[in-house]
Amino acid sequence: MIKVLSCIKEKENWIIEVESHDLYVDGKGGQIGDQGYIENIKFLTVLDDKKIIVEEEILPGEYPYTVNENRVFDIGVQHTAQHLFSAIAYNDYGLNTVGFRMTETYSTVDLDSKDLDEKFVDELERKINAAIGEGREILEKIVTRDEANSIDTFRKKISDKVVGDVRIITIDTLDTSACAGYHVSNISQIRLFKIINFEKIKGNYTRFYFLGGDRAIDDFIKKNKTIKELNRVFSCRDNEILSMVDKFNEEKKQTESRFKELNIKYCEFLSRDLLHNPIEKDGRKYIVYKDDKDTIANLNKIIPGDYIFIGLWNDAGLISSKAIDCGELLKEFSKTLNIKGGGKGERANFKGDVSIAEITNIL
Repeated sequence: MIKVLSCIKEKENWIIEVESHDLYVDGKGGQIGDQGYIENIKFLTVLDDKKIIVEEEILPGEYPYTVNENRVFDIGVQHTAQHLFSAIAYNDYGLNTVGFRMTETYSTVDLDSKDLDEKFVDELERKINAAIGEGREILEKIVTRDEANSIDTFRKKISDKVVGDVRIITIDTLDTSACAGYHVSNISQIRLFKIINFEKIKGNYTRFYFLGGDRAIDDFIKKNKTIKELNRVFSCRDNEILSMVDKFNEEKKQTESRFKELNIKYCEFLSRDLLHNPIEKDGRKYIVYKDDKDTIANLNKIIPGDYIFIGLWNDAGLISSKAIDCGELLKEFSKTLNIKGGGKGERANFKGDVSIAEITNIL
């Protein structure tokens, strides 16, 4: 049972204050927290020892609660995978874990080196999966702080902030760590480990993004479907995809280059017609035209500065001229049209869908 003391609305969710609970707090030790139901109302985030975010209002009182055990197992898989990752990185390469974070979709580990490459990643990943295949028990025990201080096999020194009894998690013959998070009972339950990305951070560290268990399997399934679709699109085998993509990109560049050349020629012909049919008002000549953004940009280079060019495209536009202060004209348009923007002198830009008829009516 859990005793709710109060419930207040905050933005889209409700926050309850409880007398006490034994749920796992979100973010503790880098791990995501518990989710489940209080009575029939879902709780989303365990903020601390007293406060919990829930989907709906809960009146004060005592309620039964349940925790999503499938989610707990998945968290245990990811957290154990992190211990295994960090253990092999330390034991085989002398690399220390300086950061760990878990999210609903992936986890990260930060190692204290900036000189790690694809070869290292492939080798480390193979070693981790080999260890998973062999299997090792996860041993858990609670010791006093004094007993913990006498243990000399810790991969990482226990923080001085830790007081009282200490929970020790040991991967048989591989790793010993102080940890309060969820874990599986044997590393074979991880089943599969996959590093999906890595990057340099903070100058001297490397961050690894990884998946374990069902998350890794689902990722393989999704990527395999993507590969099959690329096979179909390019009519090629797996090993030909990259070369086909390179070929496609090169053809795309050539097509874009040719399009730009043709668009410029098109704008040269188009500008002749536009210059012969301006809107004349108070001794000034206005050209108002709507097309795609590239065409408007090319026309703007061609239309002489003594004209006032108002170029429109989908959801935006520009005003360009040497004859007026374009920013001031934009302010006048903004009084009537639903547009926002700015500028001064010879150029002003704005956002908003405007038609030629709306502009010409104002002029």
